[in-house]
Amino acid sequence: MKSIEKAVEALRLMAMSGREISVAETGRHLNVTRSTASRLLATMGRGGLIEQNPSTQRYRPGILAVQLAAGFHRHFDLVDQVGQEMAELSAQTGHTAWAGILSGTEVVVLKTVRGTHPIQFTVEPGRRLPAHAAAMGKALLALKSDGDVRALFPLGLPTTAGAALGSVDDLIAELGLTRLRRYAVSNQELFNGVRAISVAFQDTDKEKAVALSVSYPLFSVQDGGDQAIVDTLLLTASRIGAKIGDARWGG
Repeated sequence: MKSIEKAVEALRLMAMSGREISVAETGRHLNVTRSTASRLLATMGRGGLIEQNPSTQRYRPGILAVQLAAGFHRHFDLVDQVGQEMAELSAQTGHTAWAGILSGTEVVVLKTVRGTHPIQFTVEPGRRLPAHAAAMGKALLALKSDGDVRALFPLGLPTTAGAALGSVDDLIAELGLTRLRRYAVSNQELFNGVRAISVAFQDTDKEKAVALSVSYPLFSVQDGGDQAIVDTLLLTASRIGAKIGDARWGG
């Protein structure tokens, strides 16, 4: 683990400096000997994370680092596409719109846009929520096969403070319904008195996925009164899907 930490620090030095780095510079930054720094950089080079410039003998990002960066930008290009629609969605529904991505068994909130309703419910960017209980998490999990979902929860579903699903079988059944109606629901499963609905999008390679959600306090809608929110979310999803080429939304 120590060597991995040192490798991460070496990559961070390269990213922060914005230029090629030398063995001596790396050694000073990591507080290790020149020979240790040289072995570390050579190992990273063999793995494709960095490469040595034969002219300067300094190190620069390698093909693997470039590929990782390209994947990162593709993911956040998708987030940007979703983000462009969030303000309009929030304005039309009057409630908070969220965007997030899946990270293991959690969903990470990336963006929020508050609505105009007097009572707002929101979760700040960077917050992690259990995917099986959050609408965004369910929408993203529904993009996976049942087998892949089961593999994510080998020990069953973690407990939450809200009225979340109790078993993996319950989750699988819920995801099946989500796929049929094309949106996910979290009904007081995380926060008492709050409901959220969500849709998810994939890029054309089906490698990256982002969810878009609307959350609202239950008292703000009458029985069945949230159908207008659902319809607005689905219309928004169709526009986004057409832009990014997600065939599930007619793109």
